[in-house]
Amino acid sequence: MSTDEVVVGIDLGTSVVKAGVYTCDGRLCSAASVPVGMCHGPHGLVEQDLDEFYAAAASATRAAQAGGAASRRVVGLALAGQMAGVGIVGPDHRPLAPYDSWLDTRCADVVDELATTHGERIARSAGCAPTVSIGPKMLWWRRHRPQVLDRAASFVTAAGYVAGRAVGLSGHEAFIDPSYLHFASFTDVGAGAWDTALARDCGVDVALLPRVVEGADAVGALTSAAAADFGLPVGVPVAAGCGDTAASALGAGVFEAGQGFDVAGTAGVFGVCLPAFVPDVRTGTLMTMRSALPGRWYSLAYVAGAGQLVEWACWELLGCGDLDDAAYAVLADAVSSVPVGSGGVVAFPHLSGRVAPAAPEVRGAFVGLTPMTTHAHLARAVLESIALEYRGYAQIVRQGAGPDAVTEVVGTGGGSRSEVWNQIKADALGVPYRPVVGVDPGTRGAAVLAMAALGIACPPLGSHDLAPASMPNPVAGGAYAQAAESYRRWADILVAGYARAGSSGSAGHSNGRERAEQQ
Repeated sequence: MSTDEVVVGIDLGTSVVKAGVYTCDGRLCSAASVPVGMCHGPHGLVEQDLDEFYAAAASATRAAQAGGAASRRVVGLALAGQMAGVGIVGPDHRPLAPYDSWLDTRCADVVDELATTHGERIARSAGCAPTVSIGPKMLWWRRHRPQVLDRAASFVTAAGYVAGRAVGLSGHEAFIDPSYLHFASFTDVGAGAWDTALARDCGVDVALLPRVVEGADAVGALTSAAAADFGLPVGVPVAAGCGDTAASALGAGVFEAGQGFDVAGTAGVFGVCLPAFVPDVRTGTLMTMRSALPGRWYSLAYVAGAGQLVEWACWELLGCGDLDDAAYAVLADAVSSVPVGSGGVVAFPHLSGRVAPAAPEVRGAFVGLTPMTTHAHLARAVLESIALEYRGYAQIVRQGAGPDAVTEVVGTGGGSRSEVWNQIKADALGVPYRPVVGVDPGTRGAAVLAMAALGIACPPLGSHDLAPASMPNPVAGGAYAQAAESYRRWADILVAGYARAGSSGSAGHSNGRERAEQQ
């Protein structure tokens, strides 16, 4: 490829859309981001606008081009996007309803039902026990909004919608790539295909399932209208792309067995690269995601809203106005003043329900407060709660794949800027933790797929793209082994308590839930 040729990688996040322009050896030329809105409502409703995603992707791409890459020729484009939500399009590939965000929990009753009736079958085939994600959401729309699906051509992902609109697909040509399939429940992730028999048994409209396309395969080329929107030439090929977690792992260079990754963003995602598809049928906690490129899988789980919890701690506990470098410095000072274990305080981080294993009715909590507890103890407990969740995920991986199944963790996302949090994670996990710097793994992973569609091999990260590793402290690791036991005991108690409160239909629980979701 010519040195003046570049590709564009776009990442459709929960609250912001990012675009990065990359040379074909993986170097970032310029980047830009555009915020997107979110609508919260009662009973767990969280919706977004697919056309706003499209407009934000176009705007971010134009801004990135203007930011220093205008003299280079764009030869490819791919999108990554948030993974567990679902949209619905008609025959013209335009939305028939708002996008059902991954944060939306309206399908909780469907999750419970599927877990009871088909849970083990879904976990074994899809690599993910039923949770608040694409599969249960599809079934929820059939049951509660059948008039919408009667006019529909296909379900879509957010990134699939934007790419499909950009290349002029019809609704019946909508697609999904294999990295999303674990969240779609009615799938055979090992084969990278829909399990249509399972879908029919669960009552899903097989005709509305999008076709499966490999992330590095081209789905079309920019139409004249899309080219004008994005500020790019007509005919630029667009690859199918992948989910944002898969893109972050690929962009961070996590492709060898034993490597772990941490996406410290709105969700806290921890995953470990595996050489084979090995579903967690025993505990139903971990999801097994196909990588963006064939040949690898990731055993992973996540804490929904982990980044929101850290924001809450900075705002409400420490009085910071914005989650910026200054806020992280205040957080670091507070957390560093408290020893491992937070003085016995345990934070339960699931503000809007637990994903892995699924317990959508639970909410966050602090336990172990004493007259000596300070805001610093609470802040440290917040960071430790995510690390202890990760420790539990890693323990399940090690039980299935051996004690050396996790060798290192590569950190990405805004939270990986916190050195004190990186050290907590290294100590809790017992392995080196090295953050990616100077490049956005999500847009870089999407750009790598755009390159792959052009026949260009995945470029490695440079040494300047990785910060020095936080090395595990054995003494702190021993303390976290004890803290993990306390955390797990309290987690079990809280999950059981919320389950009883939900089944009793207590007004107090319902009202508190609605207030939390409307904030």
